[in-house]
Amino acid sequence: MMRLLATVGLALALGMPLAARADEMADKVAVAKALVDKTILKTLDTGFAGALEKTVAQMPEEKAEKVRKDARAEFDTQRQTLLDGISKQYAEKFSLTELKHLQGIYEDPIYQKYQAMNADPKSEINVISQAAVTKLLNMLTLAAAGDQKPGVPNYDKPMQMPAK
Repeated sequence: MMRLLATVGLALALGMPLAARADEMADKVAVAKALVDKTILKTLDTGFAGALEKTVAQMPEEKAEKVRKDARAEFDTQRQTLLDGISKQYAEKFSLTELKHLQGIYEDPIYQKYQAMNADPKSEINVISQAAVTKLLNMLTLAAAGDQKPGVPNYDKPMQMPAK
């Protein structure tokens, strides 16, 4: 009987840390999901909604509704995949204390004001950013185009002769 009690006691003692770690991991994932939802996915939601509306703007309404419905369904699937995957990574890499600290930063009113300015598509910040990005992309396009001889596709490859 003593042996049985000792075995049960040992099993409980060893099992408790595992349960505590599982509870902590669940807590970490929950906090991480809240963070990902407030940050990465909030930005993604806004960007996708804007891009979707630009895409369907010139379509007939019936087609636009179908595209919206299909795109939204796929977006929701991908959003959930992102939420689960990124949250799991954060939960593995950060302690619960660190995740709660990050959560506090994102809940700070000054940080929220900062984010609101950056998220406003009509803000001067976005106008400046878009102009700079456009110039950089144009520069890269010109550099790539300047590296090719006009009118001669694949000029660096020998011409293939047909087999006899």
